[in-house]
Amino acid sequence: MDKELFRTIVKVEKAESLIEVDSGVMFMGSCFASNIGQYLAGNRFPALINPYGVLYNPMSISMAFQGIMNIRTVKESELVNLNGLWHSFNHHGSFSNPDPECVVSSINKATDYAHKFLKSAGFLFVTFGTANVYALREGDKVVANCHKFPDSLFNRYLLNVDEIVDEWKELMVQLRVFNPMLNVVFTVSPVRHWRDGAHGNQVSKATLLLAIHKLATLFEKVWYFPAYEIVLDELRDYRFYDPEMLQPNSQAVEYIWRRFTESHFSEQARLFCREVDKIIRARNHRPSGHNLPAHKLFLQQMLELTQSLAQRYPSALLEQDSVFFQEALSDF
Repeated sequence: MDKELFRTIVKVEKAESLIEVDSGVMFMGSCFASNIGQYLAGNRFPALINPYGVLYNPMSISMAFQGIMNIRTVKESELVNLNGLWHSFNHHGSFSNPDPECVVSSINKATDYAHKFLKSAGFLFVTFGTANVYALREGDKVVANCHKFPDSLFNRYLLNVDEIVDEWKELMVQLRVFNPMLNVVFTVSPVRHWRDGAHGNQVSKATLLLAIHKLATLFEKVWYFPAYEIVLDELRDYRFYDPEMLQPNSQAVEYIWRRFTESHFSEQARLFCREVDKIIRARNHRPSGHNLPAHKLFLQQMLELTQSLAQRYPSALLEQDSVFFQEALSDF
């Protein structure tokens, strides 16, 4: 180890299967999965991020996959009402609405789209946030979101390793049948669930880590990416957290994203990211206004780059960039 670094470095092995521009990556789980997914989508890769909204525990994430694979439709009779809003206990609050028909329609559309995306996806990125679950006292059914219903309606308990492994062993078989080409990358969210206390948070994370380790030994094309360890060991400083000191900040997420691309992206995909970065910077560039011919030439070059990338990578999501530069040129 280079002692000049003054820190430990988490070694991340190169993945056996690497993400290409056309792989198609689905992200499911905690808000950390959303953060990494947004980086991928922002780099114009085909990605689907939490179609049911943010989900934290392994049981709720498993139920979401089962609903997606089986195209399970939601009915109005399954919704619950609180303070004028209709909710689904299996879905995020972003689906909640005063109109129950709107809730049902938006959930079922999300299910249909996610089914098609997962069927052809090359990679699945799953992030477990906590091993604690909430279950309705009536029926003992685990919920994905309590939607601020009274605590008295729920039992809260900690899953054990065997419960998680047994649930996901069956699910992994179903996923393999549904999409035999799917590669699965597990992570544990580095977001600290402080309401469980310092010890409770660590027990929860340890449970998740042990369950994932077991699953990775049981199935092929299943890997663990150590985002949790990178934050705790490499970025061992509160300057990498948000003001509440619980969630990694944008600087930390960007660093984890960089480590992820180094280990899970093909060289061609990384080259594509560098080219796309030029387009992103160009879109954020604000001309000074005193050299219009030079700016027009700059826009033409960026349009040509965008169109060239779109031709070389048909799956890349570059349509909006092309429209942006075309409209900017039309102003001259």
